[in-house]
Amino acid sequence: MKMNRGKPLKHKARKEIQSMSYYGYTRVSTETQAEHGYGLDAQRAEIEKYAQKNGITLADFFTDAGVSGAAKDTADDNEAISKRAGLLELLATVQEGDSVIVLNTSRLWRSDVTKVLIRREMMKRKAKIISIEQPRYDLYATDPNDRLIAGMLELLDEWDRASIALKLARGRTVKAKGGDKPAGVTPYGYKYTEDKKSVIIDEEEAQLVRYMFTEGQKGKTLAQITDALNGKGYQTRRGGEWTRGSVRAILRNRFYIGELQHQGKAIQGTHEALISKIQFGKVASQLEKRHR
Repeated sequence: MKMNRGKPLKHKARKEIQSMSYYGYTRVSTETQAEHGYGLDAQRAEIEKYAQKNGITLADFFTDAGVSGAAKDTADDNEAISKRAGLLELLATVQEGDSVIVLNTSRLWRSDVTKVLIRREMMKRKAKIISIEQPRYDLYATDPNDRLIAGMLELLDEWDRASIALKLARGRTVKAKGGDKPAGVTPYGYKYTEDKKSVIIDEEEAQLVRYMFTEGQKGKTLAQITDALNGKGYQTRRGGEWTRGSVRAILRNRFYIGELQHQGKAIQGTHEALISKIQFGKVASQLEKRHR
């Protein structure tokens, strides 16, 4: 619906009318295609008739042909809610204040679970559902059964996220105990193999790492090492200039002597050491001396 560009509207009225759009939605499933009065053309005709009668301009139509309104348990089921391309596109289009017009809410859902899922998505967007055959239907009416199912779904979502996080944490711990880098970006001077299963030395970056440790062992300060790197045009992995903090982080990282740090514990890694423990110790002593 276009905004009135005549006299200024009052604040409340302007809030209700602003950016409001109406969308039609039609659906037939394999088991209801032959039902009288529920064909796609018949549904669309009724929605257009309702819109004309009520002075509504339809912004668009979304359709699902031959797709059930019930959510199935199997992910590869052709009738799963994720297969309803028209519905998914509709939910991606609807914004705050918009309305969706259907012949009957059964065109949107056929099961309680699907009902709650679609209601939640619509309510997130503060949108409305207009059912021609159910003029008293209110998306925001309190229904104990809907609240119960919604609560269960939220708990299941939370459990699912926690379960995934637990599996990831367990996987990281298992990898770390085996000496493999558990996750995340590799330190400067290293890279993952193509299959992402192992960490190997990146010779181009490794040259700079060795240079930093060599200069640090000579007693050069962090500022001197940083200025030398930037003066020669060397950049960090992200393409920026080196800083004293980034150089210090490398000189203190025990990953370069073949160790991993996981959950506060030092673990011997399976990756190749880039710096000897003796050189690492000497550089650490120089850093500590200057810090004091």
